[in-house]
Amino acid sequence: MSDTAKPLPYITPLTQPFWNATKAGRLEVQECIDCGHKRFPPSRMCEDCLSERVRWVQVSGRGIVWSVCEFHRQYFKGIDVPYNVALVRLDEGPRMYTNIVGAEYGQIEPDMKVEAVFERATDTVTLLKFRIVS
Repeated sequence: MSDTAKPLPYITPLTQPFWNATKAGRLEVQECIDCGHKRFPPSRMCEDCLSERVRWVQVSGRGIVWSVCEFHRQYFKGIDVPYNVALVRLDEGPRMYTNIVGAEYGQIEPDMKVEAVFERATDTVTLLKFRIVS
């Protein structure tokens, strides 16, 4: 384990609702009020209908591994290498980059089912990660 603190996300007014939800152990994404399109990462405008009317909705936290790779280079101090980076497609549609915990890189394959887990980093930040489910 590294002695250096891991980098934390930069939280903005646009992303604050997401981080509030993860702190409470929920996964929430934006949903367009006009067309119902669910999206992540958050944005000011719906990419489907261009509406700026949005709400945050809780999603199941279940999905599948869309793609995965293993990083061997340390891009940020405090991040131990190697580590996996996965693109997960949520059952509700949005895709998000994350880490798969509880499995070695060679055990993670596309189309594996995963579910959200929440890792408390500080008193104010809880990180979203995923684990493989059968």
